[in-house]
Amino acid sequence: MKYITILKRQAHVWLRAIRDGFSGQKFCRQRTAGQMLFHIEVEQPFTASATLEQKKQNLRLSAERIRRFVVMPGEVFSFWRTVGNPNTRQFAASRGIRGGVLQLERGGGLCQASGIIHHLSLKAGFEIVERYNHSVDLYTEETRFCPLGSDATVAYGYRDLRVRNTSNSPVRFDLIVHDDHFTGCLCSESQIPEHDIHFECTELEDGSLTAKTFDRTTGQQLFESHYLKQQ
Repeated sequence: MKYITILKRQAHVWLRAIRDGFSGQKFCRQRTAGQMLFHIEVEQPFTASATLEQKKQNLRLSAERIRRFVVMPGEVFSFWRTVGNPNTRQFAASRGIRGGVLQLERGGGLCQASGIIHHLSLKAGFEIVERYNHSVDLYTEETRFCPLGSDATVAYGYRDLRVRNTSNSPVRFDLIVHDDHFTGCLCSESQIPEHDIHFECTELEDGSLTAKTFDRTTGQQLFESHYLKQQ
């Protein structure tokens, strides 16, 4: 059964690569960056868990790979194209949600990296080409490390985070793992106006949650995300 799952996942990866080849989209690649003196920053605390150190290991590894890529104007950043396959021994087993169920899996915790990149991209006014919210909300308002609606779940071979650099400046995402918090920084060669992003959460009658994402700078509603509460 395990090998069937691996083969199905790899088939999805190959099919997506073929579609990407015919799409005409330009993806970012590894480049030497110029001086990037301008920053948009998001900071998130780490929440205590039995697998926090494994999660930090995965975040450090993804950060090391992501910072090698420079996204030129008009290019698309793809989380999995930069991070690569997490189902290798380099990544540790940590908490992750699959099929709405919390479980241990290799690369667990990488959604905090994709989520902070999504949040940074919103603040930069970038085009969100592909993004998925989590199906289940695991947190209370007291334990939440990021606003509900700012998340971006990723699943290798199936769900990616993709954002297009719509600015006039080359940019790079720089992620830093500290002892008690996680910092995401969008670095650019020229200043990018920072958008005022607001998340508004509503609890529905059935106990599920809806989070609306607003760009107060442009006056637009960007997303509406739906979550079940963990039982």
